[in-house]
Amino acid sequence: MDLHLDGQVAVVTGASTGIGRATAIALASEGVKVVGVSRREPDGEVKGITHFVADLSLPETPQRMIEHAMDVHGRLDILVNNAAVALVVEGFLAQDLDQWTKTMELNFMAAVRSMRVAIPYMTHNGGVIVNVASVNARLPAQDGPAYSASKAALLSVGKAIATEYAAQGIRVVTVSPGLTATPMWLGDDGIASQVSAMKGTVASDIADETAASTPMKRFIDPEEIANCVCFVCSPRASAVTGAEFVVDAGLTPTM
Repeated sequence: MDLHLDGQVAVVTGASTGIGRATAIALASEGVKVVGVSRREPDGEVKGITHFVADLSLPETPQRMIEHAMDVHGRLDILVNNAAVALVVEGFLAQDLDQWTKTMELNFMAAVRSMRVAIPYMTHNGGVIVNVASVNARLPAQDGPAYSASKAALLSVGKAIATEYAAQGIRVVTVSPGLTATPMWLGDDGIASQVSAMKGTVASDIADETAASTPMKRFIDPEEIANCVCFVCSPRASAVTGAEFVVDAGLTPTM
């Protein structure tokens, strides 16, 4: 299916690994000129993707990255707010306020700042903003209260912005992944490792047990999330705004 994205320009945050990397590659394969943003360069080069190294937890970074995309490509059609951090804790009181601030800064405020900079560039020709939230926005995790709260805030603000800018041709859509095979979950310092350290078990066992608890009994591939992002970015989804697409292998009950 031709998604009619050829020649468009996208900024994708958190683009060095996981869902962000898969999304950048998927968009580039559709002919999109992608500016990937993250603290580290990704492994290997991909045609159609350039990289902007920056820390999105810093308040000035969103302005710099959007202006960089405009300087290089002269337009902005798509913004994918994907950068995030997840920290597992033993309960609400175990997560100090500094950790709350760092989580909210990267997971929520970086997206807010990015949208504030991007929207004025989109008001003339329209555009699409995709916020990558999480099933934890609706299924809060007691071992990740700050992460859950940040994703719930991201889901909410996306719906508010979608209503405000719909008439100007700017669509805002949320994609909420479930259990996904990314470094956030499976990396050396990922969620499985954090949980195993608390419980005195093996990270791979935690990952296997968690996957087995889902209806499809597996992790979602980052490419499966990226496919959904590509679709909602495309004119094929031209009437879709303010919606949440849950890609979770059946984890969230829908009835």
